[in-house]
Amino acid sequence: MRVVSKGLLLCTFCVTLFWSQHRVVAEPVKRILSNGMVIVVSHEPSARVVALEAFLKVGVWAEPEDKRGIGLLVSRSLFGSTTNETMQTLSQEIERVGGEIRSYWQPDYTEISITTVAEAFDDAAWLLAEGIKNAQFEPEVVERAKQETLAEAQAERNVKFRSTFMALRTLLYPPDHPYAYPFTGDPAYIRRATPQELQEFHRRFYTPDNLVIVVVGNVPAERVVEKFTTLFGSWESRSAVRRPNLAFTPLRESTSKVREQAGNTAYIMAGYPAPGITSTEYPVLTVLDAILGRGKSSRIFTNLRDAAGIGYEIGSFYPPLVGGSCLLGFVEIAPYRISATGVPVLIVDDVQKALVQQMQSVRTNPPTEQEVERAKKLVIGSYALRHQRVRDRAYFLGWYECIGLGYQFDRQFADRVAAVKREDVLRSAEKYLQNVAIAVTMPRD
Repeated sequence: MRVVSKGLLLCTFCVTLFWSQHRVVAEPVKRILSNGMVIVVSHEPSARVVALEAFLKVGVWAEPEDKRGIGLLVSRSLFGSTTNETMQTLSQEIERVGGEIRSYWQPDYTEISITTVAEAFDDAAWLLAEGIKNAQFEPEVVERAKQETLAEAQAERNVKFRSTFMALRTLLYPPDHPYAYPFTGDPAYIRRATPQELQEFHRRFYTPDNLVIVVVGNVPAERVVEKFTTLFGSWESRSAVRRPNLAFTPLRESTSKVREQAGNTAYIMAGYPAPGITSTEYPVLTVLDAILGRGKSSRIFTNLRDAAGIGYEIGSFYPPLVGGSCLLGFVEIAPYRISATGVPVLIVDDVQKALVQQMQSVRTNPPTEQEVERAKKLVIGSYALRHQRVRDRAYFLGWYECIGLGYQFDRQFADRVAAVKREDVLRSAEKYLQNVAIAVTMPRD
């Protein structure tokens, strides 16, 4: 009897559903205004809601060395008050369009998200334009943003995956690379930041030629373009500062770092520098990542969790960063095991070696055609699942347009993954799985 994985069936079903949905949706419309602002619209007549996603091409690379965290503060302060509206008026308008507007500070961009009903589109568009163009950084608004940002930074440090990843990045990137520092900024600067500094950062980077707006839902493209042309068309371009050409740097030798953090478990993370998401090798590296540690059939899961019983949290990750990325494996464990004689034995070094060995196994024991195909189906299926919501579909169109791949990449990605060959995976593994950086977080006594 032929046994078929439930996960594989689900992925196959999702891919079919995903692309069948896309066949009945009109091709997205892209317009570029005279001031450089980009508008992308995907009209979905059957959608019950409409998603508005704004992407500013500003990330951690834009923060001066002595002002790390200023971009995050600005993003958290956009809708407190504006030059035209008070905090009370904006709060009421936010409630009118659905009660929630979110901003996300990411390493490579800033995202602002509104999801509402189609009937409230005009109000949501106005609100989006008002915050992006006319944000006024009043002391009360900035102070509230500071408290939110400091709490977010503390929460980031308390999550072992994130704090260990931060430690790993200091090994993977040179000191002058923005990814070598916490994405949530420097708490000391955040406490002393002034409203004037935030206003200047906003004036410099929040410009029409740095802005991409995407709308997905039951609003015709012509109406969307007309509305945003009215709201943004007279906004003068100010020669936006562009993202520098950042790239990954191979390690000259393997390196490691051990740190301590409160808790009872140890967290081990091994990383290899690799090209980022805009590289032509990105589809191949996503397949390699899936072979390494995504899903229960991956090498790390099969050989460490299933065969050796190692790891509470285990897997691999390929961060979708623009300025150089990495292939990383991770495992969270109890740092000691009890021997037959009742003596605690430290096992962190052994598990660390086992994790690296599994990542290197793609070179020493190359994957079969079947293994590569499984990984490809997993990548394509999980990608389809991430498009279920209107907001998700808007996000992908805007993200790809913002980072320079173009909104079309959203529909091309699955085909590019499907075209990956076993030889491509072997070539990338041999090329990038060389010297390794290892970060270990030990429980503090």
